[in-house]
Amino acid sequence: MAFRDRLYPGVVLAFRLFLFKLCLTSHYGFKMAQINLFTPAIIHKEKALTALQRLALKEAQEQLQTAREIDPSLADLEMLTHTVDFLRKVGVHSKTRPPGLVRAWRRLREAKDSTPSRTMYAILETTLCRRILERLPDDYNDYVHPSSGGLHIGYCHLVLQNAEAAHKKLLDYLTAHAEESHPLLWGYFGDAGYLLNRSDESNSGYLRALFMDPQAVDLAMLKQPQIRTIYDELCEQHDDDLARALLPSEAWLQGVLHIPPGNTYLAKFIQRRRFDLSAELLLYPTQRSHQFALCLYVDQSGLHGDIDFNAREEMQRLDGELFRRYLAVLESRPGPQRILERW
Repeated sequence: MAFRDRLYPGVVLAFRLFLFKLCLTSHYGFKMAQINLFTPAIIHKEKALTALQRLALKEAQEQLQTAREIDPSLADLEMLTHTVDFLRKVGVHSKTRPPGLVRAWRRLREAKDSTPSRTMYAILETTLCRRILERLPDDYNDYVHPSSGGLHIGYCHLVLQNAEAAHKKLLDYLTAHAEESHPLLWGYFGDAGYLLNRSDESNSGYLRALFMDPQAVDLAMLKQPQIRTIYDELCEQHDDDLARALLPSEAWLQGVLHIPPGNTYLAKFIQRRRFDLSAELLLYPTQRSHQFALCLYVDQSGLHGDIDFNAREEMQRLDGELFRRYLAVLESRPGPQRILERW
């Protein structure tokens, strides 16, 4: 085939694309954002992103301004400018130490719902967490600013998708502080286990977090999609507090969470709550739903000898309809979970 014959179809296609763009622009008034995909403005935008990672905010702003002068239509320039403005507003810079970075992170979390876009929020959080990790020793496994709590170094690794490092940091800390509850960190541990495809560890983390205190779990960060879906469905029917309180029971009822027989981790926690005859004392649906979940945990883990009340009687008093669903699930599942005693 002659070169002219091979070339001709490509020329026709290019010409048709040109006419299509021309028609869109003239007839509908559309403006093509970036016909030149290799505009030099992209180079300056990339330099701005690099400066942003170092929190060199003045340099980042200058590079963004140069990019805007070259190509005002370049994508993300306005969003990146807002990102720089936010970091300046919260007072961080290239020499800010970890405590200051934690304060900035807190401000970011507080402003999450008002952040212009998810992309902007992700860039800000990633930038702060990366900078925190750069300023701390490799063997550090505590809260970034221990006296304030809230931000654990394991969470920083999760944000940066360093699942293995997050798993190690969280496990080291939780093992060293086993006498404390830490539902927030157990939730992050479940996330790390999920990302690493370690189903038993993921289940263990989520189990401890959600049954211990579902109100404290960072559900916005949650990696397990089935649990997240159940939570979203509950939120369609209830307020957030009640949806969280119902979540551990629903996750078990739907087979997403598994409670291994003999799992005694929450035994002391449950004893401290003084459960005897407490169903009549709980006035709020959130309290009753959380207590139902703990009774479910007792019944499934076999902790009856460690408590001074009948878990199933308590469950029936707390929520008769949910208890009937529980019994129906027991009948439908094989193995030890099917034992119904006198029920």
